[in-house]
Amino acid sequence: MTTKNLKTDPSNNSIDNSEIETVNGIPVHSTTSLIKASIVAVAIASVVFVTAILPAEFNIDPTGLGKLSGLTKLAQAAPSGGEPDLAEITDVKQETVIAFAQGRELADAPSVAEIAQKRQTPGVRSDTVKIDIPAGKGLEYKLLMDEFTHLEYEWSTGGEALYFDFHGEPQGDTTGYFESFSITTSDKMKGSLTTPFAGSHGWYWKNKTDAAITVTLSMKGDYTIKG
Repeated sequence: MTTKNLKTDPSNNSIDNSEIETVNGIPVHSTTSLIKASIVAVAIASVVFVTAILPAEFNIDPTGLGKLSGLTKLAQAAPSGGEPDLAEITDVKQETVIAFAQGRELADAPSVAEIAQKRQTPGVRSDTVKIDIPAGKGLEYKLLMDEFTHLEYEWSTGGEALYFDFHGEPQGDTTGYFESFSITTSDKMKGSLTTPFAGSHGWYWKNKTDAAITVTLSMKGDYTIKG
């Protein structure tokens, strides 16, 4: 049941009791008061939108307050959001270069142009070999390569997984130092390498099964097979 509450609150003479109703003894605002509050809220939101949001987000300042408060600078400093030009993407595309030698600075890595030149030298060759890994044993297969020489490779066993370490050993080193580029267990791998130093680079496979496993290895680059 809804009844009009016509009592006056002596502590707050600013409340218009004609706009307050009670529902089951609980005071609630009338529809008229809610409409008035909504109109006030919309008016405040409109002022904030015109004086703050438009200058800050869209650089639109109809009142001039955005410029005075510095809000228009936010919109001017924001990125345009446009799509990058395809030519710019092509210009900045670079090739990842693996350079793991200790103490070697990034500046020593070859440029894209130098890598492309290496791929076009007369020494570039391609080979496919089959390597038998005896049961329960390990075997290495190495290539002799100069510094910053590019190699593309792919190998597979046809299903049987092998533990392997793809690494390089610096030319002339007598300490036993080597750099590992990839260590895991798999039945195949495909990738590329730009050598961080001159020396022998290649794979060590470990066959933990009780039967021989054949690795089929394909290579392309400027190298000499050490075996």
